[in-house]
Amino acid sequence: MPTSVAAALNNGTWCDAVCRAHGGETAFVEGMWINRDPSPPFYPNAVTLGPRDMTSQLRSIQDLLDSGLPTPWSVKDSFCALDLAPLGFDVLFEAQWIGLRPEETLLVHDRLGSRWKRVASESELVMWEAAWSGQIDVAEASAPMTRAFPPVLLQDPNVAFLAERDGWVVAGIVANRSNDLSSEVVGISNLFLPAEGGEVHRAEAVAAARATFPGLPMVGYERGADLVHMQELGFEVLGPLRVWVTKG
Repeated sequence: MPTSVAAALNNGTWCDAVCRAHGGETAFVEGMWINRDPSPPFYPNAVTLGPRDMTSQLRSIQDLLDSGLPTPWSVKDSFCALDLAPLGFDVLFEAQWIGLRPEETLLVHDRLGSRWKRVASESELVMWEAAWSGQIDVAEASAPMTRAFPPVLLQDPNVAFLAERDGWVVAGIVANRSNDLSSEVVGISNLFLPAEGGEVHRAEAVAAARATFPGLPMVGYERGADLVHMQELGFEVLGPLRVWVTKG
């Protein structure tokens, strides 16, 4: 079974890929990943990678505060181990790391829809991101927009943007493979689903990620109803996480 430590490292690896694609000065330091430049929306500037090293983690967070990094920015406390309120942070949300064994049969539909494909070109990525961001009109998608996912990410063999297409992108997910030297895992994130029949599409999205990087444990994090639905698919809870955000 994957662990919360493997899930946190996978998430740090994904955040690193996205922020580096935006030109961020990123680094893996003692017990955490950091980005010294502003991160794109929905991405933190720090992710803790272990339940220990708290002194080093707090020092790195204080260094980011002292650097004059524009606020607001966030810290993913991957093990709910830090109290960042004294440093001027508020809790943004709490969630649970989840994991799926490679031998686990998805409890709803362990099948890959024939319309699920890996995004392979910049134009396809523009369509995928427009659907992910809620710009579901093709005309809107062709208009200028702030890109969360630069096309350089398509060159990374360990990152896959997966889309279900029916003329337009109707659902999607990101899968990223990481190896922490003790366990190779595949992380899933950025899942979006249509309003109708979403749970069938959710199962197919997970199946598509599994087919892209077969034979590996899967990890991610969810909360609320999404957590319940992932557990219905066979995912198990690995441990809690907390995201803190600066008050400024």
